[in-house]
Amino acid sequence: MKKRAVAYIRVSTASSAQLHSYEFQEQYWQDRFEGDPNIELTGIYADRGISGSSIHKRPQFLVMMEDARQHKFDVIYVKSVSRFARNTVQLLEAVRELRDIGIEVIFENENISTFQPTSEIFLTIAATVAENDLQVDSDRMRWSIRHRYENGWISIGSKIYGYRMTKDNTLEIVPEEAAVIRRIYEMYVGGAGCCAIADTLNDEGYRASGGNIWQHQVILAILTNEKYMGDAMMGKSVYHLGIKHNNMDGTYGKRYYMEDTHEGIVSKELWYKAQEVRVQRTNKKTVGVPRPIYALTSLIECGQCGTHFQHKVNNSGKKWASDIWVCGAKLRYGVKRCDCTSIKDSVLKEKFVEAYNEFVTKRPQGESAIILQRAIERLKREERELSELRMQRLIPESAFREEQKRIKAQIAGLNARYAEQRTKVVRESDFTLITEYSDEKVEKFITRIKIHKGVITFTFYNGVEISRKYSNGQPGNKVGWNKKEA
Repeated sequence: MKKRAVAYIRVSTASSAQLHSYEFQEQYWQDRFEGDPNIELTGIYADRGISGSSIHKRPQFLVMMEDARQHKFDVIYVKSVSRFARNTVQLLEAVRELRDIGIEVIFENENISTFQPTSEIFLTIAATVAENDLQVDSDRMRWSIRHRYENGWISIGSKIYGYRMTKDNTLEIVPEEAAVIRRIYEMYVGGAGCCAIADTLNDEGYRASGGNIWQHQVILAILTNEKYMGDAMMGKSVYHLGIKHNNMDGTYGKRYYMEDTHEGIVSKELWYKAQEVRVQRTNKKTVGVPRPIYALTSLIECGQCGTHFQHKVNNSGKKWASDIWVCGAKLRYGVKRCDCTSIKDSVLKEKFVEAYNEFVTKRPQGESAIILQRAIERLKREERELSELRMQRLIPESAFREEQKRIKAQIAGLNARYAEQRTKVVRESDFTLITEYSDEKVEKFITRIKIHKGVITFTFYNGVEISRKYSNGQPGNKVGWNKKEA
């Protein structure tokens, strides 16, 4: 008589990548027993979007346990111990009950059957080890990569503009992209700046990696990348517990500089000449000279392109000169990059007074630090779970990368908001109405200011947003420029 078998599946979040993993696991168990003369798969129990920290909060797990008590099947198959339970005490309680009523549990990855006399010892070890798997695997991967570096292995990670990586770990030049790289170096050494080079390439219809427009930061990164002269610095960044870390200072391990690892696109002479030009162009007159500091500096963002606003004096030297704030991209590249409207400093401050007084009067409740911390921890658990699915080959690499990128972006955003709250020490005595603009109030209460299409939005330290429409009034060169707007 065939054994009646069921499979248990768990994924900890309802994200698209982990649901993909659920489908992957479900298909695996169906294929696993298809045509097996000794085992018949009678059902699959699956908990989706639920943590493994407690078995009592998993509906399908509880249904499976109740069906086991009614002897609806003979054996439970699970991919790994961590899929069944992370809590060692609950794990042992469940498998002991199942064993006592004659139900066997088989953990495939660990090759453990609960009918084995030594199963409890191995299960206890496996449950403990599951907590450390990510750290061990991360250390192992880093050792492997360092070992390969020492033997001359190179990696460029994602595709670098101008090259492609072949299957035999060789960098191969992409001719049409290499021509653009050479032109960038020649233009720079010839006197053009990064912004001018980016504008020229964009105007001529060239596109950077991924079809993106050229920007001055991308040009600068190309000009400082040693791979374009045929050398390679390995270990600039390191993945640790599934998270990418900058390793330029060697914090996460030794870096390796290797000469002539591949064919260069530009000569070493041209590359070093570009570095000399970059150093020479540093404005010695402004080095060490402090710029005016405004409480609003770095707080104002363009709602259209995301660039920070910068302070400048408009119509300097004229009787209608005024302090204004302008989108940095518009200031640097012109309206072809961003046509977001500027805002007068006086208008900005007036709108702040209005929004601030509304905030201290209504006392709206926003995100607390505790809520943010809990959300961050939840996302970190989700990231660890995702990495575990990848290590157990329960999720495709492409789905892992896409989901990891989403989680990291959310964690970064929450960490930024949490850090902003921690830096804003607001006391009860600070909640006072004002009639004039105050730098002190901005520094204590505001974390972000966004300007978009005639609307200015102030974000307060607890996440509350208050918006105001604004108008700069008459231009300075027209009649009525000095009259207060209606």
